[in-house]
Amino acid sequence: MILLCVFCLGLPGNQAKSPRTYTVPTFFVNARVFIALPENDRVTYTTGLMDGFLAAEVFRADGSAVERLGVCTKPMDSKQIMAIITKYIQEHPETWHLPASVEAFNALNYACPGGLAATKLE
Repeated sequence: MILLCVFCLGLPGNQAKSPRTYTVPTFFVNARVFIALPENDRVTYTTGLMDGFLAAEVFRADGSAVERLGVCTKPMDSKQIMAIITKYIQEHPETWHLPASVEAFNALNYACPGGLAATKLE
């Protein structure tokens, strides 16, 4: 035990190093930025977002919400889904500071019959 403590004290420079700091964004686009994008960019964003939503089960998301999302949006194309999201965001300026992905989920939760989840995300 004493040898271990002496060994730890003898390590050169370990206490002097400071850890690196990284800033990781919690989201990439907020709702205000989303609605300001040109239509084609909103469609592109929506397409990637839907791929992520539908693959969320891989990351242990609630499978029932993912399944309901798939059923609700199956007949829709990205442009229609983008229109639903855009309309919802435009009608809720009090949430423009939130991530666009959260407001997209809330828009689809509201638009899909029976909803996707029991609560609204914030």
